[in-house]
Amino acid sequence: MTWWGIGVFLALILSKNIRGKSIYRILLILPWAVPQYITALTWRGMFNSEYGAVNLILDKFFGFQVPWLSTEWGAFASCLITNVWLGFPFMMIIALGGLQSIPDALYEAADIDGASPWQKFRNITMPLLKPVMVPAITLGVIWTFNNFNVVWLVSNGGEPSDTTHILVSWVYKAAFTYFRMGYAAAFSMIIFAILFLFGWRFIQKTRVTENVYG
Repeated sequence: MTWWGIGVFLALILSKNIRGKSIYRILLILPWAVPQYITALTWRGMFNSEYGAVNLILDKFFGFQVPWLSTEWGAFASCLITNVWLGFPFMMIIALGGLQSIPDALYEAADIDGASPWQKFRNITMPLLKPVMVPAITLGVIWTFNNFNVVWLVSNGGEPSDTTHILVSWVYKAAFTYFRMGYAAAFSMIIFAILFLFGWRFIQKTRVTENVYG
């Protein structure tokens, strides 16, 4: 859920009157506009232990390097960072649209009542963002759950030793490396059931559609 928090935080900043807002919006949406496989391969190169940009920066400023792709935790962290990079622009755009739909009169009334910034965020911003963000978070979780490109390309097919697989990448390997087609098909139906139940239950529990359906 890190991409959700980063996206909302950036949207809150961009909703203010800051200089160069349009430029910042364009730059921050670029990670989402670039095709996933290009982003994944770029991050894989940046995480290379010998000549990757990430280790070069760490070595220059902090004096150490990290075995990103050769250890289980390092490969997992690489996939996680790449996924956050890909996910936060979508949440930022959705949150920014939701923020622009909130009437300024509500914040002006809160200022008159002496509300703090946290109270305004908790009692005005978050409740009014909820109908927009719940479907977006649901989509984000489903996309992350099925984000085959990141795991397969960044960790080179679940390396090291198949320790960084997610369900969809393991299903792919089972089908096209081990040729266990029946196993992969059955597992795919289980994945569909998990995501369907999650999406239905999450939206029902948050009651985001109660104003639509009465």
